[in-house]
Amino acid sequence: MDRNSAVMMAIGFCLAASGCALTPCGQGGGCGVGRRCSDCTPPWVPGCKYKSCVDDLVVNATGKNCGLRALARYRWQCGCSISTDFSAGFVQAYVDLASGRGPLPPSLPPSRYWSAYYRSCAGRPRVEDWYAGYDAGLEEGLNSGVSQFRRIDVRMTGCRR
Repeated sequence: MDRNSAVMMAIGFCLAASGCALTPCGQGGGCGVGRRCSDCTPPWVPGCKYKSCVDDLVVNATGKNCGLRALARYRWQCGCSISTDFSAGFVQAYVDLASGRGPLPPSLPPSRYWSAYYRSCAGRPRVEDWYAGYDAGLEEGLNSGVSQFRRIDVRMTGCRR
């Protein structure tokens, strides 16, 4: 079982245990009268109060899925071969944006790139490819709205002038 399947199974378990159902984009699968869902929208969880553990799982899984869809579009538009390292960086940028991380690449690459091979002249291009993918993912992700998943709209109340 891959990690994405495990995350989705955990989300399903959490929701089932809380008595909630997961439907994409609102009751009955719609986003309101006459509106369609964007391609990067977390699923609506009807009847549930906010639960940070469930929300974190939903945000991360949605960020990953949105990143994979955007990567497929990017690959098609570019018409070129894209390495697994570039792909991993691209999708990680989406996950990080969805999770509320600022729009800057991390100082360190993921720990899988810390071994002696990746520190050598043979492995460094793969690390640079990961960063190139991350930068491309940031650019695409900032235009997709994925960075808004952690934003809570606040209305100021009080005395009127």
